[in-house]
Amino acid sequence: MTEYKTMPLDQYKEMLDLASYAFNIEKTEKREKEFKELCSVSVCYGAFQDETLMSQLIVRPMEVYLHGKTFPMGGIGYVSSYPENRGGGDIAQLMKLSLEKMNEQGQLLSYLSPFSYPFYRKYGYEQSFDDIQYTIDVSELPKTQKTPGTIRRVQWEDTKATIKSLYKNRYQTSIGPLKRSEWDWEFLMTSREESNIALYLDEKGEAQGYLIYSFKGQDARTFVLQEMVYLSHSAFSGLWNFVASHKATFYTYLYKTGESEKIAYLLENPRIKQELVPSMMTRIVNMEQFLLAYPFKERAPQTVYLKVEDLAAPWNTGVWKLELYLTDRKVSRVTDAQELSQVSLLSGSIQAWTQVFMNYRTIEELHFFERIQGDEQTLADFAKRIPEGTPVLYDYF
Repeated sequence: MTEYKTMPLDQYKEMLDLASYAFNIEKTEKREKEFKELCSVSVCYGAFQDETLMSQLIVRPMEVYLHGKTFPMGGIGYVSSYPENRGGGDIAQLMKLSLEKMNEQGQLLSYLSPFSYPFYRKYGYEQSFDDIQYTIDVSELPKTQKTPGTIRRVQWEDTKATIKSLYKNRYQTSIGPLKRSEWDWEFLMTSREESNIALYLDEKGEAQGYLIYSFKGQDARTFVLQEMVYLSHSAFSGLWNFVASHKATFYTYLYKTGESEKIAYLLENPRIKQELVPSMMTRIVNMEQFLLAYPFKERAPQTVYLKVEDLAAPWNTGVWKLELYLTDRKVSRVTDAQELSQVSLLSGSIQAWTQVFMNYRTIEELHFFERIQGDEQTLADFAKRIPEGTPVLYDYF
């Protein structure tokens, strides 16, 4: 008989053994240290047969930005099984268990990086982020004007407070990026220990942007832009001038960034190699609490009925009456047949509603492709309450 349960930290070596075998990764002293640190701040779930770990997943409690508000999120990773145990239903049970626990703990969203999109759609997750991978030849680098500011190559330990502040200022009003905790930052920069950091200072000496980059572990002639943050046009220009200053050494420049960073039109020749890469999946964990927290646009009072289907999290299934006022709101489940017969419903799966509220696709587009059903006027009126934007995410787990 299989037992499904949370695992204490002292079982991290068993978890690492399973992850290493399943993903064919080498166990090193550095990787073991990082994995133990990850387990120490996560909730680990395992499927055991005769006290032997056969399948597992890890949920790390995190927070994300969404239109200027902070939402609690559970990030799922290391979903893995030994080959002889695959297909037996253990991962399905662990996904169900983790969703129940995330709901109990108040995590309104959950993210994961899929090995298979169809597989995780069974658990209510849907594609919510895309990346753009730029491959830029040295001759195609942006030609930007010289800026009055300066670039300094810096060390993480000396400038971490400044870099954290720049990241927060850039993304705290965005859709979906991680609100990086102290632990998140340290873990990220430890994993990038071979990276370099360039800081842009304006003419007043104030930091306005940074670039994290590397050229180790890649082709000797490849420059990799890992993360670029800028708060002004001069910072954007200054950082790209810094990148271009390496053109005597590097032939190819790789830059993987969010879909919102469509910068090819700024180049002299925009016909560079651009690849749209489907990225992380998301799901709403608790629809009622999410609707209570979501930053709808303030407009005239409005009541809308949202019908939700969620096979993996049945507490979300049903019709939710959303009453929006200028400074307040109410959310309630409607079961009265007479009331339901007199209203216009907007219906969709938890996946479709997740894409709507994460701004991955507009509600009008999802209605056209029959992912959202309902009266067009009701839908158009509700669409005006949803803030615009493009989701962005620069962290993976």
